[in-house]
Amino acid sequence: MAIFAGIRECFGAEKLNTGRQLELDLAKGFAILFMVWTHVFDELSPDSKGILVMLVRNILGGPFAAPVFMICLGIGVSYSRKNTPKDLLRRGFNLLGIGLLLNIFRYVLPDLTKYALTNESTYLYHTFSLFSVDILQFAGLAFLFLALLKKLELRNSVLLLIGAIASLLGMILRGASTGDYVLDQFTGFIWGTATRSYFPFLNWIIFPVFGLVFGCFLKHCKDKKNFYLRMTPLCFGLVTIYLILTIRFGFMFSSAGSYFFLGLLDAVFFIMLALVFFGLNYAITQMLPAVSFKPLMRWSKNINAIYCIHWSLIGGIGIFMQLLIKSSALAFWQATLIAALLLLISDQMAIWYFDKFKPIFIRKL
Repeated sequence: MAIFAGIRECFGAEKLNTGRQLELDLAKGFAILFMVWTHVFDELSPDSKGILVMLVRNILGGPFAAPVFMICLGIGVSYSRKNTPKDLLRRGFNLLGIGLLLNIFRYVLPDLTKYALTNESTYLYHTFSLFSVDILQFAGLAFLFLALLKKLELRNSVLLLIGAIASLLGMILRGASTGDYVLDQFTGFIWGTATRSYFPFLNWIIFPVFGLVFGCFLKHCKDKKNFYLRMTPLCFGLVTIYLILTIRFGFMFSSAGSYFFLGLLDAVFFIMLALVFFGLNYAITQMLPAVSFKPLMRWSKNINAIYCIHWSLIGGIGIFMQLLIKSSALAFWQATLIAALLLLISDQMAIWYFDKFKPIFIRKL
């Protein structure tokens, strides 16, 4: 087909596109905004209803948040000068440690505080969420896995096949439980089990693997403008077809699946959406001066710090709202205002932290 031939013409044999990819940084900046927004609704106002709430929680905070982060993680590995297996192993263990530390502030301390105030045993039991799997833990496992792939030096087609097989295994195993909450916290690292098992390895590794492959191609792109002009409408058309089919036959997130335990078709759908999103962000970088999206670029740079800070703050705010306000259905504008303030505070704390301490751990995924 002519459209595929046109896309192929955008690539050459040499690595010409090796600099910073601003559209990816911008996409991650928007993804951080969507992430904080949806976390406020999920954690502080889970009973809120309405079209705008659904837009934030199911669309902006879904396909345009975590999948974008994880695809960009793989692209970043492809572009990074420090991407030896040893470098990736170090980053992986680093992120696993940060994720474990965050769980103390996100789950353990808030649950212990609630137990002390209410004496409800469920809060004490859920302190085992210290070992819950969220995106930092998954990112850590992803770096460890990518280190292995780099060591093996496999072809791109084999990498994509591995990602697809892992996704299928995740579909088969999702919901499989040991029957014990504590044990499920550990098996939840691999497939979806416990209620606080988010981003299990098998279901989500397809995104960084695809990003790794996509990054390899992107470095050879000699006409990025033409590439995005051709690729974005194509992916948008595929996304539209998928949506029509899933509305007609109802197979998106089917069979007890969920956003966190998504299947292969849903993962491919999210990848197509992410590519459309990259194309839109490339258009923004071409139309507006760089100063227009400077905050978004800063959020992208400080992604790990903002992630940890905003979750720690949500833990404290959740205690306040549950024990004093006792409301789990805020108005849309109220939750949005909280999200805006939370992002502003997290951003400023991240700036202060990096300026003050200049930490050695990784700033971004």
